[in-house]
Amino acid sequence: FDDPEAMCQAVLMGLGVAVLPMPFAQPWLARGDLVRLLPGWWADAGPTMLYYPSKKLLPARTRVFVDFVVEQFSQRGFAQRVRAD
Repeated sequence: FDDPEAMCQAVLMGLGVAVLPMPFAQPWLARGDLVRLLPGWWADAGPTMLYYPSKKLLPARTRVFVDFVVEQFSQRGFAQRVRAD
């Protein structure tokens, strides 16, 4: 699969195991629907990035969105949850 939602559904149906993106898997892990099989291990696909055309003449709504995403990652301790055992 290359679709995290389909992968997750297959795992939830008991069809196997999967390496899922943590932002996608986190709600199911928190509820106990999914269990980490290798708690000390994760695949790092690199940094999360937001792409936009240019900082010059950046639309206000884009700036607000970028600021919101950065703030949410910081406030929610996202990096710590991804690497948590």
